[in-house]
Amino acid sequence: MAGTGQVGFPCRRNSRLDSFLKRHLRQEVYDAIRAYELCIVVSDTEHRTFKYVVLSDRLIYLTENPPRSIRGVVALKDVQAIDLIDDYPDFLNGPEREINQHIRIVYSLTTLKNPCGNVKGAWKLLFPFSRLKVNKKVKEKNDGPSIQSSAGHNKEYESINDSLLRYHQESCLTMPSASTLGHGAEPKKPPDVDQSAFRPLPIPSERSCLSTVSTGISGSSLPSVTNGTESILSYAANTKESQAPSDQKNSQSEIQFKFSGNGNDFYPGNVSRGVILPSSPILEKKESELHLYIISTTSPMFLHLKSSWNNYIIQATLLQDPLYASKFNSTPGCQKPYRSEEMIKLFSQLKSELFLKDNTLGRIACLTAELKVAAQRNFIFRKLFWKTSDLYYFLVSKLHEYLPKPQDPNVLQNKNQRAGQLESCIQIIQTLGLMFRETETELSRLNTLVAKRGTLITLLIILISEPEIPQSCPVFGIQFMADSSLVEMSFDVELQKLMLEYTDTATALLYEILLVSLQGNLGLGSRKFAISWIMSLLQSFPPTISFVASIVKQVMKELLTSLPLLSPCQAVLLYQQFYILKSCLQHSSILAEYIRNNHKEEFRYFVHMPTLEKRLPLCYPITQTITQLIHEVLDLVEQEQCVKC
Repeated sequence: MAGTGQVGFPCRRNSRLDSFLKRHLRQEVYDAIRAYELCIVVSDTEHRTFKYVVLSDRLIYLTENPPRSIRGVVALKDVQAIDLIDDYPDFLNGPEREINQHIRIVYSLTTLKNPCGNVKGAWKLLFPFSRLKVNKKVKEKNDGPSIQSSAGHNKEYESINDSLLRYHQESCLTMPSASTLGHGAEPKKPPDVDQSAFRPLPIPSERSCLSTVSTGISGSSLPSVTNGTESILSYAANTKESQAPSDQKNSQSEIQFKFSGNGNDFYPGNVSRGVILPSSPILEKKESELHLYIISTTSPMFLHLKSSWNNYIIQATLLQDPLYASKFNSTPGCQKPYRSEEMIKLFSQLKSELFLKDNTLGRIACLTAELKVAAQRNFIFRKLFWKTSDLYYFLVSKLHEYLPKPQDPNVLQNKNQRAGQLESCIQIIQTLGLMFRETETELSRLNTLVAKRGTLITLLIILISEPEIPQSCPVFGIQFMADSSLVEMSFDVELQKLMLEYTDTATALLYEILLVSLQGNLGLGSRKFAISWIMSLLQSFPPTISFVASIVKQVMKELLTSLPLLSPCQAVLLYQQFYILKSCLQHSSILAEYIRNNHKEEFRYFVHMPTLEKRLPLCYPITQTITQLIHEVLDLVEQEQCVKC
């Protein structure tokens, strides 16, 4: 059972800061915080200040050390690049100068300019993710922040050194154990509930119901969260609202947002008071940089920043799909306050019902679907899922009963029954994939995956293996056969659709597992959970070659199809497919050789980037990322040398 203790962070922990964040942020905003870390901050408004950087799923915050107020400085939607700079800052002395991590965050800011002056705080609504290329070695005097050494800075150096000394002496900055993640609270058993009673799903928070395009406010204009007053921002990008057609008033060029000073958060709202922007504003784009100097070589903050940015790009793209976005909407008039205690209670009840012995696979799939919807709306469900490992083991064991072939061989003679099994397994895999999403900062997830590697190996085999179906169905393939003798019956058509859906769902979950292994130093003690281990396993499994071949065929089919724009879900799937192919080319000599020997000509002659770019809308945040990824895969395919495992 999930305990009622607080879910903590895997980075260094500070109980004072944690308590401050819990007091001053709304509960749903606090639950979405990924990590925090002490660092020296350099930006347009910060001049070598020693502060905490706090990372959430949408914003990067800064707060003092010790904390007094908190403000958002960068929205992930505006980030253009996050780079780790290899340099030696001249304002640090001794070992701190050599062991620091210099993280540079490049982001784009759009301000409104008018004859009466500048109106700051309006951030751009589009997503031009043009990446900034940097060399491996960057000298501070060229690309780093402009810092001049002079005698007048001696006091500032002393202040930084004093802060560093206090930083090293703080006893609370330690890696959390299983007990500290829950603040030492004993798990409480939830009260007995009637299993047949009505159980409404949790109402999503206002932050979860954001439309596809979200907005932000520049760090200089963000009020402190200690200020309880609400400021309201009305964004009019092109012309007066009265001049805009009625069907365009909710378009990307003209959106109204309300800012809550209690949580540095945005949500659609009606403008009744606050800042009145000029009637004919002029947009002025500005590129800004935020530099973070973390005095540690083992801090995972850089990886967390990159991962959160990538998660935001994927989520913002998916939210442009109306069907996907509808899952985050709630019934009008049923908004309830966000209470984590209620979420914990609901999770415990769902979990207890899943473990009932007389459950059928269909019943388990229904409960899993309910858990998935709850986790989509409230991030705390994903944290609770990894709080204990038994639910993860249970779901994988259920998949193993029916995939790649059912334990009861008679099922392969019943198309209807096999279709029901595949549909239920797809639901379970989708739920597992969601639980992996954006939970990279949960230490309990890594503990679960490393504790029993056999469970993960079983899951990998299931994902790359093609499910067995009744013999009367044509063998699954991308190219549909035109022979009239193979006209499919209704159940055959349904099974073929389920097979396609299964492959896409398995691809998405395999992508998430590869992300886990690529997040740097994720070892516990002497045990490692790395990409080399994952790829060595995959290349040893016989079904892997067929799985990679099916991904290549799917990709080629998608690229060769002369259809209009790719849907948001198709764009994300294409990104995941190319990411898997890139991992195979980079980290497995066997799989890389197979791809080059058998599919090199397909990549060379069938992947036309100009045609693909026309099918990827610029409004998708993931468009630029996909384009860059495909270029990287094409370069790797053309390489002749083998890659070391």
